[in-house]
Amino acid sequence: MTAIYSGRCLCGAIAFEGRGAPELTACHCTMCRRWHGGPSLAVRFADGMSITGGQDQVGWWRSSDWAERGFCRTCGSTLFYRIIETGELSGEAGGFDLPDGLHMAEHYFIDRKPDYYAFADDAPQLTGAQVFARYSMSEPE
Repeated sequence: MTAIYSGRCLCGAIAFEGRGAPELTACHCTMCRRWHGGPSLAVRFADGMSITGGQDQVGWWRSSDWAERGFCRTCGSTLFYRIIETGELSGEAGGFDLPDGLHMAEHYFIDRKPDYYAFADDAPQLTGAQVFARYSMSEPE
């Protein structure tokens, strides 16, 4: 039986769920830090995720040529990151009811992380160039 993890925005206008094993990542790029006020702590699920309620309350902002970010139009919660070409959706970990004991799988854009914070883990750390190469994206000018 596949595990299902439920989530919602701060005001409850939007509901979503992740299916399968969760994988946590941290993104340290400038855009994520501006969007969240700190690094993005995202979660992907082995069997995907979907928005299950309040789709009309989701606002999408195209933040680059390859991705868009989803937020609640009512409370402003930052909720989703979606790759435009594939439709791959990830969510912000804080919006989900996740179990204790999860560990960080990877850090993205570690070369853009400021020195005023640090994580105490040994997860792989990818530079911006490595992220762009992995996802076959061109780095913005």
